[in-house]
Amino acid sequence: MVEYNHERPHEALGNATPASRYVPSPRPLPRRLPPLEYPGHMEVRRVSRGGCLSWHCRPIFISEALVGESVGLEEVDDGIWTVYFSTVAIGRFDERRGRIQPWGGFTAGRSTAAPVPPSTSSDRRQAPEHAPSTTHLGDAREEGMSEILDKLSPMSPD
Repeated sequence: MVEYNHERPHEALGNATPASRYVPSPRPLPRRLPPLEYPGHMEVRRVSRGGCLSWHCRPIFISEALVGESVGLEEVDDGIWTVYFSTVAIGRFDERRGRIQPWGGFTAGRSTAAPVPPSTSSDRRQAPEHAPSTTHLGDAREEGMSEILDKLSPMSPD
């Protein structure tokens, strides 16, 4: 690591070392992100250490990458729920089958109000009309979501 960052020149950097070009971000970041807030009509569940949420005392696997995070569920039909992580619709939960299907072409639901993190409550946005077909998210909430989406893997096999 020392050789790569401090000793080896890199053509893309005009033969400078990465360490010579590094500048820390001037933007202060909180030590811990504030908890996510979801609209009152949503069911909110915390993802367990095993990557599951609890639904009527049954564990439903969603993703190990969401361990410790809260997800929101919005009922869109009888027993059919859209699953959100922050403002991102990540899947559709069929409570009769006890499965979460990765997002794949269905609309986000009936509500026009999508969950909004408290730090951006003035920046209200609707849920997207579609999302990635894979749904394994990581720790980022708003910023860095594209990097997280690049690391996605399916939630649960059919």
